[in-house]
Amino acid sequence: MKHILLIFSLCSALYSVQAHGDDIAETIDISPWSNQVAVFTEGRVKSYETFARSYMQHISGSKLIDGQPATFTFLDMMIRPEHYEGKPIIYVKNKNVRAIISDAITSSNMSAKEDMDAFVKSGLVSREYLQESAVHAKLQSLRSDVMRFATPVEQIEVALNASNPRNMWANLQVVPPPSGQFDAPWFTLEHIQDEAIIASWTEMVEAWKAGQVETANEKLARIAGLLPLLPTGKGIYPPAKKLQLESMFFKLGNLTAIWIVYLVAVILLLMAFVYRFKGVGSLGLWLFVLAASLHTLAVIWRWYVSGRYPNTNMFEAITTAAWMGSLFGLLMEILLRKTQMKYLFALGASVASMIALLAVRLYPLELNPHVSNKMPVLHDIWLYIHVNFIIFSYCLIFVAAVTATLYLARRLLLKLKGKSGIQEYAKAGGIASVVELRPAKKGNSQSSMGMVLDGATMILVEMSFILLWAGIVMGAIWADHSWGRPWGWDPKEVFALNTFLVFAVLIHTRIKVKDKGLWTALLAIIGCAVMLFNWIIINFTISGLHSYA
Repeated sequence: MKHILLIFSLCSALYSVQAHGDDIAETIDISPWSNQVAVFTEGRVKSYETFARSYMQHISGSKLIDGQPATFTFLDMMIRPEHYEGKPIIYVKNKNVRAIISDAITSSNMSAKEDMDAFVKSGLVSREYLQESAVHAKLQSLRSDVMRFATPVEQIEVALNASNPRNMWANLQVVPPPSGQFDAPWFTLEHIQDEAIIASWTEMVEAWKAGQVETANEKLARIAGLLPLLPTGKGIYPPAKKLQLESMFFKLGNLTAIWIVYLVAVILLLMAFVYRFKGVGSLGLWLFVLAASLHTLAVIWRWYVSGRYPNTNMFEAITTAAWMGSLFGLLMEILLRKTQMKYLFALGASVASMIALLAVRLYPLELNPHVSNKMPVLHDIWLYIHVNFIIFSYCLIFVAAVTATLYLARRLLLKLKGKSGIQEYAKAGGIASVVELRPAKKGNSQSSMGMVLDGATMILVEMSFILLWAGIVMGAIWADHSWGRPWGWDPKEVFALNTFLVFAVLIHTRIKVKDKGLWTALLAIIGCAVMLFNWIIINFTISGLHSYA
């Protein structure tokens, strides 16, 4: 009988029409669920906050429906599906697909032109428009163009399925398994045996539909308090503190706003390096230390939330690589604080981290921030070494491109003054240039800015060259363990090798050419471009064995 009442309450929510105000989103308190309720999804247990955010991303992308938080919208779409009929809730990212859908609809229904104009601009469209026969037929025909439209069409189908209230209910797995195993699937509320939770859920649904906010809030809080106490959850239900920290982490945008601190540090450090303003430089270094400290907090926080070292997906690879670069910048600033390279490594690391954090903040769909499980093939000690060496080398390559760009700017200024600048390079090269670029003694002229920039570029190039070589070798060892062969000409393997070859050419070219500084800077930037092509174009347009990375 209790299961019948529970299912009846859900079905009633799916099909009944209520006429109360739409301001319920501002008064319903979802915080008890965000901070106390765990949901099993994608093979791991997440806080409800994290689950709702990641689930709604499949429907509305990074957009908020009616400005509502995802935690509210998920439950509201289950309980009041009629409220979303005809509303633009599904996000279509591909602009060409938007135009095709718009044409298919307006060709037979001109009254929909205003809606379609808004859709083409915002990317949001209603389920009803996408389910029209003309649109369905058009989307199916687009599938034949696999390279351009297969993925966008698949994303639309995923959104349609995900926005079905019945599927939303099926994914709300909040009841721990009777087996008590960590990796066993959880169940939805219809499988629960606790009469208090069943009664509270039924009353909450009815109150929500009727607009009785106080009752709905009371029942939501009661359910959130009872679920962790279920006997089946002993030993496997996450502590409330961990769920709260997980929810807070995502509410704070994964702490990606740290890029602003890095930006201010970049401005001050650049002024300090060029004009040797000691006070400005000290302030810039302290801001860099603050940014790196906050970045370290973000990495540790995510490590705790995910239960593993954060280097499994693109979001984690980029943010962790930037963090490694910041720690490297701090170390180099300590070691080279008495040389003319002071401020330079902190400046390069700040630029790299600023761009990395800004990228993951601006592109949440491509660089999905949500925590995912590590694929079984990735559980190998060689993987941890391989991936960390590779992403650290990539960050150093980017920092080298920053110093190389500054060097080219220096050479351009010299050219405008009628000077060649051909002698503007570190004579020792690489780490040895640190000796050459020590503070000048009294009576001796200091090394030029070009020599300092070239020396820093060579230090970064040589270190990234060694790290990249080691990373490729260790990747081959891991591939031999996982796939039975060390090399498979996978696109990411090939372009990692291409990046390595560019720097091999750089090192050998520097020995032979006359204008060493210029060629070093140009090849460092080319190597960075090849690396970025590998990380951006290969990852998002070409599938391969590394598609998960």
